[in-house]
Amino acid sequence: MNKIFALLLLFVSACSHSYGNVQIANVIQVQKDISGNISTPEELIQRYGEPQQIFTKDGQQVYEYRYISVSGIPDEEYSTGAQHYDIRYIYVYFDNQILTRVENIARRGAFPPENVFEPFLKK
Repeated sequence: MNKIFALLLLFVSACSHSYGNVQIANVIQVQKDISGNISTPEELIQRYGEPQQIFTKDGQQVYEYRYISVSGIPDEEYSTGAQHYDIRYIYVYFDNQILTRVENIARRGAFPPENVFEPFLKK
């Protein structure tokens, strides 16, 4: 039984790859959690870790978290086998260290998305 479980686990892990913060995979729930329980950048980092990037937009400091997953069985360069992508972003805005708003963006579709990976695909 353990061998079957190990083979199943190996197969499932080979079928998708992900990058980013797994905690934000459910962007709607995370958006609610941040809006209801976070007030400062320190609290945000304590709960969700370091963001992928911090930038300024419209005079506010924005913390970006992302989670990207690719399903199928992509090879090292994602040129064959990948079938679908799922990209999720959370943007948390602070004005003078005080939370002002939380936005989420989620996109999914056939891989590669809008040919953005075309320069990296095998020819």
